[in-house]
Amino acid sequence: NWKKEIARFTPELTCKVLTGTATARQELIGPDNDADIWITSYDLLKRDIALYEDIIFANQIIDEAQYIKNHSTQASKAVRLIQSSFRLALTGTPIENQLMPGFLYNYPTFKNRYESAIVNDQDKETSDRLRRLVHPFILRRLKKDVLKELPDKIEKVVSVHLEGEQKKLYD
Repeated sequence: NWKKEIARFTPELTCKVLTGTATARQELIGPDNDADIWITSYDLLKRDIALYEDIIFANQIIDEAQYIKNHSTQASKAVRLIQSSFRLALTGTPIENQLMPGFLYNYPTFKNRYESAIVNDQDKETSDRLRRLVHPFILRRLKKDVLKELPDKIEKVVSVHLEGEQKKLYD
């Protein structure tokens, strides 16, 4: 999908999708890394992170950023190992009422300055201070503002009755 969007909106840029076998990906990431935009998945990035060691990117843009909210996961660690001058995280998931350590200071400092006070003590002043720090980086759009042509959501419940081996396995 991202490759199609890039071709549609910036056809002058070259793009490569880093998929396939480990050998195929290694060739794509190798010394002939001449594309303007590289696209990969979190899963493949964490498998291939050693291949990115000596590469410096101008920009790192990640989509579905909610997958790296836990700073101790392999995906989150791999994303942070990528060397780039600019980083942007995108997500369609609403911001949760949980803190996302690892993006402000190191974790112990973040926990000391913000997390403990907000989570344990419900400290409004600390919460407001954190909100002021991150607010300029958060763009919140409402569906009604950006996608007026979409119809209302339609939900349909369809019941499926299991039979035979499926029912036995489910039970």
